[in-house]
Amino acid sequence: KKFDLITDDKDINRLLYKCAKKMLYHRTGSLQEDMYWIDAKSKQIIAKEVNQINNQKIVYSKKTRKEVKKRIGLITIHSHPSSFPPSVGDFNSNYKNKYSLGVICGHDGKVFIYTSQVEIPLGFYAKKVEYFRKKGYNDYDAQIETIKSISKTYNIKCKEVTV
Repeated sequence: KKFDLITDDKDINRLLYKCAKKMLYHRTGSLQEDMYWIDAKSKQIIAKEVNQINNQKIVYSKKTRKEVKKRIGLITIHSHPSSFPPSVGDFNSNYKNKYSLGVICGHDGKVFIYTSQVEIPLGFYAKKVEYFRKKGYNDYDAQIETIKSISKTYNIKCKEVTV
């Protein structure tokens, strides 16, 4: 039901759901992530990275980079084994590649959607997270509070999809 609320297009939502199921089944019990790129106009998967060996990181292959550069407004979906919200890297990738929407599927069932219209300085983001940790927030909540805080001055949006 969460996926029915992501976009106004039922076909895109079904495709996102199918990708999420594949990723979560494939990566259950691991720290590696999978990622898919979807062209909203054709409603097709145009690239995927499902053989990552790095923990909690997606490395774009040459083929993926080539496909991403050809298009503007792609929808991305990737898994987060930690079930955390988007990272600063996720926001910056969304901005740099002109993605229309990013979707994150946590291994605990959380789903986040996000967009970014600006690059966020890595050091600034890290300092904000550390500020909230020092205030007593755990790592997850420090990330959530950081996103809430910087979305007031940076043109980013992030929302957990709930039913």
